[in-house]
Amino acid sequence: MKERKRPLLSVLACVNSKCESYGQAGLENLIVRKVYGQDQIRYLRCRCCGAAFSERKNTAFWNTKIPESRAIEVGRQIAEGTSIKGTSRLTYTHRATVKRLSLKFGQHAQDFHEQEAQQLDIDVLEMDERHGYVAIKQQQCWDAVAIDAASKFIIQVEVGPRNTNLIDRLMRATHKRLAHPRDLVLMTDGDASYRTLFPIIFGVSYLPPVRATWGARPTQNTGFLDPLPTSKSSNIVRGKS
Repeated sequence: MKERKRPLLSVLACVNSKCESYGQAGLENLIVRKVYGQDQIRYLRCRCCGAAFSERKNTAFWNTKIPESRAIEVGRQIAEGTSIKGTSRLTYTHRATVKRLSLKFGQHAQDFHEQEAQQLDIDVLEMDERHGYVAIKQQQCWDAVAIDAASKFIIQVEVGPRNTNLIDRLMRATHKRLAHPRDLVLMTDGDASYRTLFPIIFGVSYLPPVRATWGARPTQNTGFLDPLPTSKSSNIVRGKS
């Protein structure tokens, strides 16, 4: 694995919440006091408040004992859906460490998503529920997902039993992230809860599903002997203010 380059001091900020430069990068208020560890981690000092701290403070790598390159590889494997056992085997990392890093990476990813996924300009939404299990197949669960139809960006995920409450939480959380929630098209699997909750949460009237035309019926010259359907039902909810 390639050696990871240290981030520039200009992108780091003081982590002391009482400092006047707290959380503000690029102020040139940080200096390097010393370098330590196998990853050559820098121990920083803030010129404004005098606080000293590791550059890993408040990051997903804070208090990580394994090399950063291996921790990053653990995160990549988890992001690709590799199991805890599989990640442990592929990265030569203890399963307990993989679990701990997975929780830390997940929490930081959640915090980043909460910060950045706001005022989204989206025209078409896709909402659906997926069935799965946690750890063992006896622990059944559902996760409801809201996705931008154009970019496939995951806007919101909610986990729980498949009922009206799950869809209600999904739609309300998604509504808060949209810049223009009153002018969009919502595509679903046709569950009745979407039809009931859409006008309540998004504040616009519900229009019934439309029938999308897939093209003209093929002729004999196309080589198809059996007739093909010319249309297919599509569960699309259109909201207009």
